[in-house]
Amino acid sequence: MLNSIAKAALSWLDISIPDQKLHFQLVQDLYSTPKSIVSATIAALVVIAISAALSGDAAYAWLFAGFLAVGIARTGSIFFHRRARHSVEDLALTMKWERRAMFGAWSFAALVGLSGAYTVVLHSGKNVELLVDCCVMGYIAGISSRNASRPIISVGQVSFTVLPFTIALLSRADVVHIALATFIGVLYVSIIAICRSMFDNIVARHKAYREVELIARRDTLTDLWNRTAFIELLEKRLTDAADTGEKTALIVVDLDRFKDVNDTFGHQTGDVVLREAGERIKAAVRPTDEVGRIGGDEFVVALVNADDDRTHAVAKRLLASFSEPFTVGPIRHLCGASIGYAVATEGGSTVEELFRNADLALYEAKQSGRGQIAPYAEAISVRYERRRELESDLHFALQAGELELVYQPIVDPRSGRTICCEALLRWNHAKRGPISPSEFIPIAEATELIVPIGAWVLATACAEATRWPADISVAINLSPAQFRYGKEFVDMVIKTLARVGLPARRLELEITESVLIDDSAAALTIIGDIRNAGIGVSLDDFGTGYASLAYLNDFPFSKIKIDRKFSQGIEISPRTAAIIGGIAKITRDLRIELVAEGIETENQLNHMRCFGINAIQGYLFCRPLPANKLLDVINAPMTYETADSDRQNQPRLSPLRSANL
Repeated sequence: MLNSIAKAALSWLDISIPDQKLHFQLVQDLYSTPKSIVSATIAALVVIAISAALSGDAAYAWLFAGFLAVGIARTGSIFFHRRARHSVEDLALTMKWERRAMFGAWSFAALVGLSGAYTVVLHSGKNVELLVDCCVMGYIAGISSRNASRPIISVGQVSFTVLPFTIALLSRADVVHIALATFIGVLYVSIIAICRSMFDNIVARHKAYREVELIARRDTLTDLWNRTAFIELLEKRLTDAADTGEKTALIVVDLDRFKDVNDTFGHQTGDVVLREAGERIKAAVRPTDEVGRIGGDEFVVALVNADDDRTHAVAKRLLASFSEPFTVGPIRHLCGASIGYAVATEGGSTVEELFRNADLALYEAKQSGRGQIAPYAEAISVRYERRRELESDLHFALQAGELELVYQPIVDPRSGRTICCEALLRWNHAKRGPISPSEFIPIAEATELIVPIGAWVLATACAEATRWPADISVAINLSPAQFRYGKEFVDMVIKTLARVGLPARRLELEITESVLIDDSAAALTIIGDIRNAGIGVSLDDFGTGYASLAYLNDFPFSKIKIDRKFSQGIEISPRTAAIIGGIAKITRDLRIELVAEGIETENQLNHMRCFGINAIQGYLFCRPLPANKLLDVINAPMTYETADSDRQNQPRLSPLRSANL
């Protein structure tokens, strides 16, 4: 019975702390006021010294020594606590420091209680009793409350003071001492209740704060960590990994085709997909791994103690989890994922480095096609650095005069006459030399630099065309970025023609299917405006897209260019020949001019002529030439020669053209 009551009392006095972080903070607070401990020790020593002087009792010397020893021990404990390393996760260490503070407080309280009891019993009715009694009651009422956030410490502190002091008061058996003992008893019960109430308030406030903090650190849609919280967790993981030698990995997951789902079916459907995506990712990793959502459809996973093999295995599980469609109502949505990951180096990695490497890997995965996994490698970083440097240099390339145009003639093989010249952009980098268009054009398009560069190309090529014979037109490639400017772009083209003095009929603007895919309705309007201005519009790389035949019906093209893939396969593939034959018949019936690109051999040319294609572009007739060499070539008919046996099927200029060059 007594044991049950004791256990219940202890449970009531010191309920378990629901949060390890709170426990840690409360223990830290026990050592946060060293001045109060030192002041209390000095005050006790002064009072005991005065009591010894007033009473002449040598026993106070022992009490003085006790207070001094306890004071030194508590001060030393504070000193070592401040020098020691502390961790929220180290519960054993936290409890060790808590016990030290508790024993120090209890020892001091016991000495206060013994001093009061000794004085009441042996020096009752004297000045020394008045001094000591007042100090003991002041201690009970005030000093012990500094530990009220830990009930077991405060109640023990007050108990060790009150119990011996109250017993001594009651032993005097007079009205004054009994009244004083009664008052102290009531005060004792009140202090216990106050300690418990203060502790409950602290726990409640902390719980409320943690809930608010959790809400602020969580993504409201998926209940995963948000960007800020995830970065903090990753920083801590990297710090811990540096101490333990474990590797930390970061996986970045980006949903494929999510924008299509969100735009087509609405944000509510998109939200459902995102929530389920988060659940699938959490199900594919361990409970100790951290998962966050840091962007619209971008998720991140931090793996602990993960080498390359384990990280790749987790990435494969994540990718497999997106193979099943997302069911929203009656509709099933296919929405895969692209994944990039990076593992922190043994020498240590910062959060910025790890994110950068994982993002580069993700970019590599996306470049490889949808539904791919790409680990970070140094080669990716090298390519990225090169791209970044080229992007920076490209901003100044036009101003520095590093960009130039070359022109490749389109020839009528029946007469050798040039009917058009395609303007091709080249970049002669001051330090790196020639940069491939396949490398710098995508950079220009991604950065919108293609717009001012495209305007320069248009003006330069049109101005150059005014020097050619009047029956030769100029073809200029357009980017989807230029097309997005709509009527503003059309007006710019018309004004450029007027400024340089080139008739509209001599300009051909070449577009690829990507221009039409972005917004076919807007593209139709723009193409219509261009055609109404008398400017030709060509569909380049025909036959490699998704719905090229439909485009022939929907858009008023003046010219179609067969992709070089078909031209170079016509000699060996009957299927390719059949496709080209069909294209030739369709364009002939639609009265659209047909150009064959990439013709490099006489045999390819003969096949094209059999289909009635009489506009040829390729190395068989002429390579791209700078403007200062082009004019001599296009002023005369072009021929070709069959190569020698050791250079069979390689392009070669006729003697007449060679002399002109």
